[in-house]
Amino acid sequence: MTTADTDLSPDAAKAEALHQSALEALSRKEIETAREGFAKALGLFEALGDDIGVAMTSHNLGLTCQEAGELDDARAWLEKSLAISEREELDGGMTVTCHQLGVVAQLAEDHDAAMEWYIRALALEEKDGNVAGEAKTSHQLGIVSHLRGDLEAAKAWYARSIDCFDKVGDEQSVANTRKLLDFVTDYQRQGSHEGHEGPCGRPQ
Repeated sequence: MTTADTDLSPDAAKAEALHQSALEALSRKEIETAREGFAKALGLFEALGDDIGVAMTSHNLGLTCQEAGELDDARAWLEKSLAISEREELDGGMTVTCHQLGVVAQLAEDHDAAMEWYIRALALEEKDGNVAGEAKTSHQLGIVSHLRGDLEAAKAWYARSIDCFDKVGDEQSVANTRKLLDFVTDYQRQGSHEGHEGPCGRPQ
């Protein structure tokens, strides 16, 4: 995973091709095809001693399990990916995997764990100046805070998300997050959800 495509060995090139094909299958929601492709790529990356390839493929196996609703397996694959990224000091890998572990915890309705993972991802995004990442993670922190009943925290996270989305010029996400902020504000003022659409809870 660290050399140019033209320098790849036959096995490395095969692993890359299998991984790319599996990504395309996952994008089409062809879960079993994606799972099989990632598993084959993972075996090759492991045989090659390519830790970055193993981390990347484990992460994507986690995504595949998440799409299939297999949240325990998703968490296990993501934790494997994270352990490698931590060992190799791969900030980018740690960031995306911490965020995804937050998503999996949120889907499992483990809101405390989701908060912890999102906070960890946010710290890495702040460190790396990843404003787009901060925006998405702050959005999720707003939703989870809302689901936990902490409306003041939800408003603060949504406001931060809006500011970050605005900085990167993502007008659609600004509008979507502002709707959630307005919903919380109206709920506090009126004491009722009637007539309003609540937080979708859909991970960013």
